[in-house]
Amino acid sequence: MNGNYELLAEKEAMWAGMLEQVLRDNHIECVAVPVYGAGLALKAGVQERLKIYVPAESKPRAEELLNELFPEEEARQAQE
Repeated sequence: MNGNYELLAEKEAMWAGMLEQVLRDNHIECVAVPVYGAGLALKAGVQERLKIYVPAESKPRAEELLNELFPEEEARQAQE
């Protein structure tokens, strides 16, 4: 990752893929990084999770899109 990227969300792989597609459709660059290594996920049988990072200048718009897709994210952020 080059530049100033910030964490947008951590999601199960299926939902992370959907979020990545929506971000790209809206011309927001993003990077997905596995939370667990693939070997651990397979060996331990845990659901693969990805952290989605976006450029700092794109984060406000990315958060809007995140909250449209996953309204529970907005509720969780309000509680923090």
